[in-house]
Amino acid sequence: MTKVLIAVALGVLVGHFNIMSVNPKKISKLTSLCLFIMLLAMGAQLGANDKLLGDLGRLGWQALVLAFASIVGSVLLVRLAENHISKQLEQSKQKAKRAIGH
Repeated sequence: MTKVLIAVALGVLVGHFNIMSVNPKKISKLTSLCLFIMLLAMGAQLGANDKLLGDLGRLGWQALVLAFASIVGSVLLVRLAENHISKQLEQSKQKAKRAIGH
């Protein structure tokens, strides 16, 4: 968990200090691509687990639906957070430009 928090903190610093001046749309696409790659890797790991697949009938569809709903919910919440943060950043940039007089 510490590694994840450090990675997020470093990302915030990179974005805040504009260390990598990249178009926000490119960042959004990269974020989505990385998220889908992560989900693909998780699915592959689950699919490779013979014990899990063998017990799937015993575990029932409820477990499968719960796992799928968790993934979909995570993706949707990340998208919502991404959109909200992007809008807030854009508003902040516009306010800063108005304050400077551009």
